[in-house]
Amino acid sequence: MMKRSMTPVAADPQFDILLATTQPGSAAPAVAFHFFSYLLGLLTALALVGGSALLLRRPDSAPIVLHPPPTAAPTATLLPTATPAPMIVFVSGAVLRPGIYSLVATARVADAIAAAGGVTSEANAAIVNQAEPLWDGVQVHVPSLVAPTVANVALAEPPSGVSGVAPVVAANGVSGGGLVNINNATASELETLPGIGPSKAAAIIANRPFATVEDLERVPGIGARTMEQLRPLVTVQ
Repeated sequence: MMKRSMTPVAADPQFDILLATTQPGSAAPAVAFHFFSYLLGLLTALALVGGSALLLRRPDSAPIVLHPPPTAAPTATLLPTATPAPMIVFVSGAVLRPGIYSLVATARVADAIAAAGGVTSEANAAIVNQAEPLWDGVQVHVPSLVAPTVANVALAEPPSGVSGVAPVVAANGVSGGGLVNINNATASELETLPGIGPSKAAAIIANRPFATVEDLERVPGIGARTMEQLRPLVTVQ
């Protein structure tokens, strides 16, 4: 009877591992369980951290935009107004310094008396209306309680208060002498002047007041030739 020779079979490592895992009491299942538990825990932690980051993440605030300040609206430029010329008055009578004085155009009798140093102790100031307005070339006389005499002859005195002929200006802007007052005449009255039409009349009114007739030269459209025609026909008082 022939004997078969037994050839040893090479060992397979994968088979040994599979065989070991199927053997009772093997530690491989425990190792696999711990590995999957660790992996599950790691994924859960990552999910919690990511969710917390999304919940706690604040939205970006809007960028701050600086706008330039608004441009101020242009303001109207006021045209310069002419200053009325001063007036000359004569103060006489019972004042400390009788004489001729230059006063502003809006002065009154009291201003003229004050310029002359005030009244004397003999002045009869009660009969002088010190609130009366003045005009150029007027005389202001303060009478005395004691009538002046020369050789026991009483001297005549000027009328008390303001004396002189005041310029008469009609309500229509035409003075008593027939001159057109360029400071208060209406547009239609100004248009009666030579070389003055509606546009120039409106320009004259817009440039009031005028201290002198020569101030008309600042009105647009009024030149030297027009001024020659206007001078004898207009006034400012």
